[in-house]
Amino acid sequence: MHNTKRRMIRLSAIPLSGSVLFCLAFGATAAQAQSETGDEAISNEIIVTAQKREERLKDVPVPLTAVSGDALLEQNQTKAQDFFASVPGVNLQFQNNRAQLAIRGITTSPVTGNPVVGFTIDGVPYGSSTGQGGLYGAAPDIDPSELARIEVLRGPQGTLYGASSMGGLVKYVTIAPDLSEFGGSIGGGVNMIRGGGQSLGYNVRGAINVPLGETVAVRASAYTRKEPGYIDNVRTGENDVNSSRVTGGRLTALWEPSDMFSLTLGAMYQVRDIYGSSNVDARTGSFYQQTDQIGSGRSKSDMQMYRAEINADLGGVDLTSITSFSRSTNYDNQDFTASPLTIFLFPAIFPPTIPEFGNVLLQTYDVDKVSHETRLTGAFGDNIDWIVGGFYTHEKGNYTIDTFAINPDNGDVYGVPVVWRDNIKYQEYAAFANLTARLSDQFDIQFGGRFSENDQEMTHREWFQGAPYPADPFYSTTSPEAHGSSFTYQITPRFKPTPDHMIYGRLATGYRPGGPNAGCSEDPAEPVPCQFKPDKTVNYEIGAKGDLLDRALSYDVSLFNIDWTDIQITQVSSLGTFTFNSNAGKARSRGFEIALEARPVDGLSVKAWWAYVDATLRESFASGAVYAAESDRLPFSSKNSGRFSFDYEAPVSDGDITASFGASATYVGERKGEFVPSLADAPLRASYPGYVQFDIHAGLDFDSWNLNVFVQNLTNKHGVIGGGFYNQSTFNANWFNYAQPRTVGLNLGYDF
Repeated sequence: MHNTKRRMIRLSAIPLSGSVLFCLAFGATAAQAQSETGDEAISNEIIVTAQKREERLKDVPVPLTAVSGDALLEQNQTKAQDFFASVPGVNLQFQNNRAQLAIRGITTSPVTGNPVVGFTIDGVPYGSSTGQGGLYGAAPDIDPSELARIEVLRGPQGTLYGASSMGGLVKYVTIAPDLSEFGGSIGGGVNMIRGGGQSLGYNVRGAINVPLGETVAVRASAYTRKEPGYIDNVRTGENDVNSSRVTGGRLTALWEPSDMFSLTLGAMYQVRDIYGSSNVDARTGSFYQQTDQIGSGRSKSDMQMYRAEINADLGGVDLTSITSFSRSTNYDNQDFTASPLTIFLFPAIFPPTIPEFGNVLLQTYDVDKVSHETRLTGAFGDNIDWIVGGFYTHEKGNYTIDTFAINPDNGDVYGVPVVWRDNIKYQEYAAFANLTARLSDQFDIQFGGRFSENDQEMTHREWFQGAPYPADPFYSTTSPEAHGSSFTYQITPRFKPTPDHMIYGRLATGYRPGGPNAGCSEDPAEPVPCQFKPDKTVNYEIGAKGDLLDRALSYDVSLFNIDWTDIQITQVSSLGTFTFNSNAGKARSRGFEIALEARPVDGLSVKAWWAYVDATLRESFASGAVYAAESDRLPFSSKNSGRFSFDYEAPVSDGDITASFGASATYVGERKGEFVPSLADAPLRASYPGYVQFDIHAGLDFDSWNLNVFVQNLTNKHGVIGGGFYNQSTFNANWFNYAQPRTVGLNLGYDF
């Protein structure tokens, strides 16, 4: 019975969108189930912390999706790209084998400016505030076995979460230690990917919770998973080159001497190895072949994070203090042969007797980050709730490039024509406040504001040459220190005509910081600005959430308009030797998201959502390297996307065993690729066709065991998720990234 209740909460935790037709279709059936599902629907509520306080998801006046770690494991959504591809208004980009997100269309490229989507892990900001330090905002790839849930907030969240949440925010919440009982879990599974030969992928994970007396508990976990490769490199003769392995663990200790005080100490570590790229060369005529250069494709990321969190009841005021240190080290070996660097620079440096060049670019991006946030939460009487807080972060990042000119036939290195070193320092202070005034039992209004200041400094060194590393010094320059400040705000009125229905409006802003450029110059022939400005989004939104038919049918509807100004774009110098950031004009994203969930009979949950996002430029921009016209679509944004799914479970064998089955169909609409370099190239801009992916899964729960089987991408649809003309990952117009082929597997777990 305990397992059944836990599963029902999991199945209904996701606020999804659908259509009014879906609502009508299930209305009659749901009405028949009113008496059966009323109590069940009450249990189908999830507590989230999107607004830095615990609330029922259905009461949060923010477009929000939440899913539990159990639900992710059940469907084998173990990687970031598996989950985010099924969230309303979210589109996935792929850069250097890492998932990057565009929420409601707010992006211009995976490698443009500073990150547009923020990430936190247990309240700690993840990644760097600068593009180079954090690979432009790649999503964390945390194993779901240690996640209590993931929350995805759509639209700018600058007031409570600060810089780089102008498109939205993703919160990872891990499982906390439990003071009440000893327990844990072990599990593992296998999977096979179509095209991967006979190689099996596998995963092994385990966790244990140990109370140490009545006031202390420790939770420890570890996991490893191996994904088989399925792409063959016809240049090198290697098969299944794009395999990967992720290994990590977490240790958390909780000390709670009283109901009024707790201290949590946590450490997390993860290593992610990608043994080859997922590029596919369309010229081969196969979805399973590539032509990457010898020595390219390997990437690795190493992440560690340490956290101390204090929660205290100060007598009517709650204090939360979170201090963290994180270190992230990464490298990629990319095939950059199609880039302008190879075409224009290499022949000018090396002897004319060399007939052909390959270019393997070694790129590293490391960041050490310290952050601290203290906030106080309280109330004035019964009608006013408030939050005030302060935030500080200090980051040191290193970004390096080494371009290896190679012989494409055998991989021999001719030399290292370009050596590039950036040292980046970023420091930010912020103060924020949020106030909720309840003007009646049915109506309240939130006001929030945040003031942030940041200082940045960049030291740049580079060398252009045709032989191995020189003994003499690099060309070196220090960019002028960049200082910036931003004020973000939000106003959110909320009206609840009944306890089961909510209507809200939302005026909210977000921003990402500007920063310095390397190698800036006042020379008109090479106009590289020394600084680029922050850009900002303003979101105007109305929405409604609630339950109908005695809570047998839930709905979540939002209508939004986001204005984006001073867009950050990346340009290439006139020599084609390096990139720099600048600002363009305006863009706008507007649309709607509709979500429905029906529980027509006991044990059955049916969900659907539809999202319409019209994200376009409002002003043209053109330079020697980037061109886009007014009304052009922003990159990677589906105008239409949707999902339909159902999950059913029922007890068998007198209730000792619970069986479940589910399926989903996810539609990703047509998207445009990155902007092109000139007007003449406009017809060549990449266009990614829409596609539908089908997934199915089934499971058994018996005693403390659970068994799940799954098929992802049932019809083996080759949906395009990146690449094409002028993509800044490889610049090769014939190379694409596709959705993972059909994957079949099973997972077995035991709770104790």
